[in-house]
Order: sequence, then structure tokens, then C-alpha cells
Amino acid sequence: MRLDPRRTFVFGVLAALKATALIGMAEALSRGIVSVIAGDELWRDAVAIGLAAALLRALTTWAAQSYATRAAIGAKEALRRELATRLLAGSDVGTGSATAVGTVGLDQLDNYYRTALPAVVTAATIPLLIGARILFADWVSAIIVVITVPLVPIFMALVGLHTRDRADAASGTLQRLSDHLVELARGLPVLVGLGRVDEQSEALRRVSTEHRATTMLTLRTAFLSSLVLEIISTISVAIVAVFVGLRLVNGDLPLVVGLLALILAPECFAPFRELGSAFHASQDGLAAQRRARAIIDSPLPPDVRVPGPHLRVQGLAVRYPDRAHAAVDGLDFVLDRGSVTSIEGPSGAGKSTVLGVLAGIVPADAGVIAGINGSRVAWAPQHPRTVAATVRDEIALYSSNPSDVARVIAQLDLCAVADDDPERLSPGELRRVGVARALVRVAGGADMLLLDEPTAHLDAAHAQQVERAIDELRGTITIVFASHEGGMTRLADRRVLLGTQGGARDAVAATALTEPASSAIETTYASSGIFAELLDFVRPTLGRTLAAIALGTGAAIFAVALTALSGWLIVRASEQPPIMYLTVAIVGVRFFGLGRAALRYCERLLTHDAVLGSVTGLRQRLWAGLAATGVSSRSAATGGNALDHLVASADRVRDLVPRVVLPASVAVTTAIAAVIAAVALHAPVVPILLGAIAVSLIVAPRVAAVADRSAARSITVVQTAVVRQFSSMVGAASDLRANGVGDRMLARVGALDTSAGGHARRGAAALGLGNGIVALACGAASMLVLPATAPATTAGTLPATIVAVLVLLPIALIEPLTGMVEAVQQWPALAAALAKVRAITGARTAANGTLGVTSIDTLELRELVVGWDGSSGFGPITATATRGDWVVAEGPSGSGKSTLLATLMGFLPTASGTVLVNGLDAATMDRSALRARISWCPQEAHLFDSTIRGNLLLARSRDDAPTDAEMVSALHTAGLTDLVATLPHGLDTHTGSLGDRLSGGERQRLAVARMLLTRSDLVLLDEPTAHLDAATAERLMANLRAALADRIVVLVSHHPDERLPGDITAQLGRPILAATPA
Repeated sequence: MRLDPRRTFVFGVLAALKATALIGMAEALSRGIVSVIAGDELWRDAVAIGLAAALLRALTTWAAQSYATRAAIGAKEALRRELATRLLAGSDVGTGSATAVGTVGLDQLDNYYRTALPAVVTAATIPLLIGARILFADWVSAIIVVITVPLVPIFMALVGLHTRDRADAASGTLQRLSDHLVELARGLPVLVGLGRVDEQSEALRRVSTEHRATTMLTLRTAFLSSLVLEIISTISVAIVAVFVGLRLVNGDLPLVVGLLALILAPECFAPFRELGSAFHASQDGLAAQRRARAIIDSPLPPDVRVPGPHLRVQGLAVRYPDRAHAAVDGLDFVLDRGSVTSIEGPSGAGKSTVLGVLAGIVPADAGVIAGINGSRVAWAPQHPRTVAATVRDEIALYSSNPSDVARVIAQLDLCAVADDDPERLSPGELRRVGVARALVRVAGGADMLLLDEPTAHLDAAHAQQVERAIDELRGTITIVFASHEGGMTRLADRRVLLGTQGGARDAVAATALTEPASSAIETTYASSGIFAELLDFVRPTLGRTLAAIALGTGAAIFAVALTALSGWLIVRASEQPPIMYLTVAIVGVRFFGLGRAALRYCERLLTHDAVLGSVTGLRQRLWAGLAATGVSSRSAATGGNALDHLVASADRVRDLVPRVVLPASVAVTTAIAAVIAAVALHAPVVPILLGAIAVSLIVAPRVAAVADRSAARSITVVQTAVVRQFSSMVGAASDLRANGVGDRMLARVGALDTSAGGHARRGAAALGLGNGIVALACGAASMLVLPATAPATTAGTLPATIVAVLVLLPIALIEPLTGMVEAVQQWPALAAALAKVRAITGARTAANGTLGVTSIDTLELRELVVGWDGSSGFGPITATATRGDWVVAEGPSGSGKSTLLATLMGFLPTASGTVLVNGLDAATMDRSALRARISWCPQEAHLFDSTIRGNLLLARSRDDAPTDAEMVSALHTAGLTDLVATLPHGLDTHTGSLGDRLSGGERQRLAVARMLLTRSDLVLLDEPTAHLDAATAERLMANLRAALADRIVVLVSHHPDERLPGDITAQLGRPILAATPA
């Protein structure tokens, strides 16, 4: 990627102005020092020139940083839009990888556009102009510079090529980490239900440690190149100093020329050092760019759908990897416009596959589909994925007519949750949102409605609302659906049979509730919490952090000492002493020069090692915090939010801590050391130095903070929104694509990028202004030292060599003092990031009990009342169950069935009443021990992106892993042995992301088989027969009754045929008593 010629020209002009400022400052310093030593008044002109040069340098510093950011705006955003467009078109890249590349990864390109590309122009401009000035002053020094400067880009290229491969490896590790974190986050309820949270925490630590090791390997190579550049620069300048010194001793060179050459020579190498640092800092971004481009350039599967007068499917065949038989093979049917068609068949027959092909989200291997206009399809999937902040906004994304949105919300009884976060909804509520999106698409002109299990998870009242809404469209559009619910199948006037029909079922009748869904408790933290989180972050690596600060301070002091001692050496050499008197100073220059490079190298390695170690601990604490919420916070465990916390927020803290803590510490300690040196050398200059330091450490950061207007913090907020929106977009790509609203989602992401660009421009301008003030203050201080030292020098009480040291001292402080400006500017962003993670890591939990639990033999609910965040919830409930009993919880959506399960698992406190286990209050028991005796199979059967075996192994710990025979037995009970027998790889068959290589019913039964492998005493089953036909559901329930005969079972169901005589019926909202077994 390159800057356009106009921007290159502007960067060239700014670089030339900076070179002019540097030359002007060098002329003023050299002439001023010589004038003070000589005792004349020419230093006054030098002061004027130096102040003008300092002002020019300040202005170019501000302009360069501001313009670089402005030039960068748009390039990253364009690439992000390309990537988002390609991902919306369909991709097999995991959500974690895609999000890591498209957000955190591409954000790293800022370093490339804002620093690396401008640094290329600077490196091509400043050395030439400064070299030309040295040539006109001293051709010997110029030749040395000309000979040594080319070594720098040669070493940069050699090390850079080696670093690129390491950076790609580190980027790949980050993507694996992101995928792993998303999988953990999505499967958090499952891991909690299986008691596998702690074990997965260890897996998270291993992946984070791998990422740390790979990154450090890359950084060692990258920082080694900086070390090499520093050494080359130091040696080159040292050679210049030696030749200048020898000629001064021999009287062959004027002092003013020697000082000019010595001051300007390092500036010939500085742009290359900056380019090297910028290039290596941008490697992560460039690696993400290459991965993004690989995704963008990957081929798209062909769309077999073509327009036509009738919906005609001919010879349709779809095959999935690792399957011996096609999911659909040779399917033919023709449908009339305006018909209502039910695609029917047992679980796994291919119903969802056919609908996916019709919707354009499942590629077909063969066949023709005519009569579908892809832009006029309305699609309600089996598992709707949302992207908006509220239910109303989610539905509005699929419509351009607000009145249609309001009508459909009322039609499907979604008014009570219209302003709630969709990620907090129950599966039944989310299912209705998916149908609502499709209905507003129809209202907007779609002529084909495709629905996959639209009434699954719904009670009878809400199911009837959905059925009525669909029936009202009869004859106006073509409707195709798949469902195992009797109410839906009765709507069809045409049936397409796949395999053997398994029958449909009816839901239990219930009156719908309309109480609003409550949210998880939000926690805010004061500044004390922020500092506590900062301390928690650095505590695991506190020793390394303090050592890094010490090394950084040492490097800064060595740099200042190098500049000061070099000035002392040149002035002393001009006095033409015997060469032996200069030996110690010459050795000192080499020592400070090489020592600065070595200290800087060690500091950077130690800093990054410390923050990478700390971020591993932070992710562990974030995971523990997310796990502590368990099933009580649906939104916390969603892929986008969890990825935002575990990757984006954690990485933001990781990146900001060294940019805030280290530079501020180094700036303060270096300033103190400089003041001490000034007091020891010549006290009258101390007020000047203190003034410059005060302006640099207080005024400049304050001015930058005011000019920033919280831009740094706003960027953090916007970047958080980008991560969540991008992750949600990738997760919902098939929903967005099938419904033809991908462009609207791209516009939302684009608007966030535009907002981030505005904040970035303001923040860069503020940073440039602050840095410019520091450069001006230090430059002015150097000039003002001249009149402050002139009287003492003329009187002979101040050696000429000390004048050079004092004049060069403020200039040498520019680099460490500018670090304070960015540290203060970035503190609000760091504070916001720390507060955000503190909301998870510092979440308050109820006091843990101490009683151990070895088994659960009885469960008693005594006048139990539970609600979410103060809402009415359910209750009072009174019931008693022993081993072999089944408690069947029934009730409409929102009546508290999932709340009951969360309470039994100990994630929600009781509002009143008691849960007794073995006759003892469950609140007095150790929660971890209690949960180890409970297993939960949730409504949405999450499968990890692994194999069948891998998913089943999660049922127990590694040291008690189920055997193949046990897994086969569990699969037999769940009714999956026939399926596994047809798979070429058997148990080692890959299930795909979210189990997308299995049907909905197969996913559900695999989750049930996983639950059967646990050794729990209390089993919580939440809609275990969802997505199953009647015959399969009946067989599964019969098998479960037999397999769980010695356990206590709590069953949540909307199907009355799953309740048997003798079961304990919990009709939520009504007091109940234990039933007497028949």
C-alpha cells in the first residue's frame, strides 16, 4: 500500500521543514556555544535563530502527526469494508479469526499508515538535506556519513524479511487464540453445566502462553534490528566525533564546524531508526492485512439459483465433508407461486439443508434451482443471529418502514422486550424475533418466505401467534418451511417428504406472559476500582515491570549523558590538550552510546514480556468473571461481547499500560536526574531547566488533553463497538446475506469507522500539539542557557566544556519528556479499559458456603421465589424430589423456567424461600462442589468446533475421560448410533463451527449424549427434544427415562406428552406440591 503522490509531496515538504529546523537549531547551538566561550555578543543572534528553529520544529511536529493521521484515514476503513463484504458473502473462516483480523488486526495498520509510510519519506529527505549541510561545512565528516548511512537500510531489509515470517506466525497464533476464546465464550453455559470451567481455564492459559511465546520470539528479532541500527548509528557518530576531535586537537578544524558536524551527524541516522521502529511496530498490522487480503481473494461458491416463473428444484445434491452419504441427493419438486409448502422428514433428513440452499447460504454440489430472486427472499433461520443493540433496532435493520416494524412487534407480542438487548432473550423470544425480521422483509416486497422451525421453543400461545401471522400471508407470497410442530404442518397445502416422516407434535397450552425480560446487573467502579484493576494487572509481573522502568530510565539517562559528554569532548578537544586527556571521555562516549542501545533493547523486551504475562493473567480473571455469571447473564457469554472482553479489551489494556506507565515514569525520573546534574554544574541555569520541564510535564500534557477532548477515550469506545458489530456481523452473515440486508450492516460498520476516524484526527492533532510544545520548550531552554552562562564564562568561573554540556542538556531531554504527553493523553482510554474489565473481574458474587457435597439424594424447594434483578420472576414453589423422580417445569415463555434452572445451579440468589439439598440449605454448601454434582443440557445445544469425540470428552475431566464404549453407549441412548455408523471417520468426524455440519436435531441429541456421560446426581434438561420429530422425540424420552432412573431430573418442556403420571409438575407461577408417584 502506498500514499498517493500528493500526500507524498506534503510529507516531503514537512520533512524538509523539519530538516531546516534541525539545521537551524544546530547552527544556533554551535555558534552560540562558541560565542559564549569567546566572550563576544554574537550569541544573541544565535538565540534568535535558535528560538525560530525551535518554533519551526514545534510546528512541523504538530503538522506531521496531524497530517499523517488524516492521510491514513480511509485506507484501513476501505480494507475493512472489503473484508466485511467478502465475509458477508460467505466464508469458512471462524468468527474469532475473522473478527481478530478485521478489527484488532486491521487497527494495527494505523502504525503503518501513520508512522511507517511517512517515515519512508522522512528517511529519504532529512539525511540528504542534513548531509548536504555537513558536506558544505566539513567534507570529511560528510564522507563518513555517506559511507555508513547505507549500512542502515541494508540491515533493516535483512532483519525485516526475517521478522515478516515471525509476524505472520504471531498473527496466526492470535487468530487461534481468538477462535479459542470465542468457542469458550459461546460454550460457557455448556461448560458451566458440565462443570468443566476450571479445566478450560487451564486450556485458555496454555493458548495465551503460546501466543506470548510466539510474540516474544517475533519481538526479539524485531528489537534486535533496532539494536543493530542503534549500534551502527552510535559507531558512525563516534567515528565522526573521533575525526572531528583529532582535527580539533591538531588545530585543523574550527570549533563551530566541529560542533555543527557533531550535532547534525546523529540526525542523519535518526530517521532510519524511526523507520525501523515504525516498520516493526506495524508488522502485526501488515500480517493482518495479508490475511485479510487472502480472505478477500478467496473464491466464492457459485449461486445455483436463477429467476423463473415457478419454483423448481431439479437434481439437487448437497454433500458435507466427512459424510459417506449426501445430505440431499437428487431432490426434485415444483411449487406454484403463492403456495404454502412444508418440507418434512425425520431429524437429519436434510430439511435445513434444502432451506439453506433456497436461501442461498448453503452451496449446492449439483442441481438447478429456478424461480428465486435472491434479493426478494425473507429468511427465518433455526438459530437467528442478531447484530443490533435492541430488538426494535434488530427488526428495523430488515425494514425501511417504521410502521411495519411496529406492527410486527405487536403482532408477535414482542412489545415487552422491544427495547431489550436481543442477546439477553430466551431461545423462544429470539425465535420470534427471527420470524419478525422475515415478516417485515415480506412487508417490504419479498415474495418468498423461508422458515426453519419457526415455532420451536415456543409455548402454544406464542406458537399460534406465529402461525396466524404466516397464515395471513397465504396466497400472496410463496412460503416454504420445515417444522416438527403440528400447528405449523397443518398450514401447508403442499408437502415435500425427505426420508420417512417422523410425525409432528403440539405444544402445551399456556397463557403468554408479557413481563419484560430483565438484564444482568451492571456495575460501575470509581477511580479506586480502576487503580485496583491496574495493580491487579501488573501484580503478576511487578518485578519485571519495575525492572523495565529502571532500564527505560537508564536508557534515557544514557542518551542524555551521551549528548552532553559528546559536547564536552568536542569543546575540550578544541582546547588542544594532549590526546591522553581525552581518552576517558572517548571511552565514555562509546560506553554511553552502546549502553543506551543495550538498555533500550532490554527494556523493550522486558516491557513486552511483562505485559504479555500480565494479559494472560487478566484473561484468566476475565474468564473466571464470565464463568462466575454462569447462566445468569446471556449477553456476557455471547461471542461478540466475550471476544470484546477477552481479546479486544484485554489487548487494549496490554497496549496502553506500557504507553502510560512506562513513559510517565521515565520522563519524571530523567527530569529529576537532569535537574540534579544542573544543580551540580551551574545553579543559575536550574530555573530555566525547571521551566522547560514544568512546561513539558504539566503544561504540554494539559494542553494536549484539552485539545484531545476525550478523543482517546472515545476511540476506545468506538473500537469496542466495532469489535462487537464486526463479530456480530460475521456470526449473523448468513442471516444478513439471505435477507439481502448486508449493505445496511456494512453502512453501520462504516459509520463507526468514520466516527473513529474523526476521533483519531482530533487525538493526533492534540498529541502533535503537545509534542510541539515540548520541542519548543526544550529548544527555547537551550537557547536561554546561553545568556545564563555567559557572565560566568566571561568571568572565568565556568569552564567552556560545561557550557556545552548545559546548552545541549535541554535538547537531549526532548525525547523522554514527550513520552509524558502521550501518557497523559492515553490515560482516559486506559482508565476506561480498566473500568470495563473491572466490571467483569470485580463482579460481586454471593458468599460461598463451606459444606462439602459428595452426592445429591434429595432436592427440596421450600416456598421458593426467585427473580432477575428485582423482577417478579416466579414462585412460590414447594416441591420435594428424590432419586428417580422427574420434576417437569411448564409454563409460557418468560415464566421463569430457565430462571429456575439458574437458581438450582447456584447462579441466582433466592428472593425468598430455600433450596435444600439432602435436607441442608444449598446456600451453606461449597458452590463448586455442588455444581460438580449437577449437569445441565441447555435449550440451544452448543457444540464446539471439534469432533464428535472432542465434544463428548467434555463431559468429564481428563483423568476420568469416558471410554469409546461409554461414548457409543451414550450415543445409542440419544439415538445417534445409526448416524455415526455412516460416518467414515466415526467419532472423529468434525462437527463444524456451532455444529453446523449436523442437523438441529442431531446437535440436540449429541448434547444430550454428552450430558449422559457425566456422573451427576441432578440432571437439568431444557427442551431436550427441540427440533425432533414426534417419533424420534418419543424414543429419546423413553431412553432418557431408563438411563436416568437413578438420578433426580428437572425437565423443562412445552410438550405435554413428555410428562408422565407420577411426575412432579411445576406449573410456574402457581404454588405446587410434590405429586405422589403412580
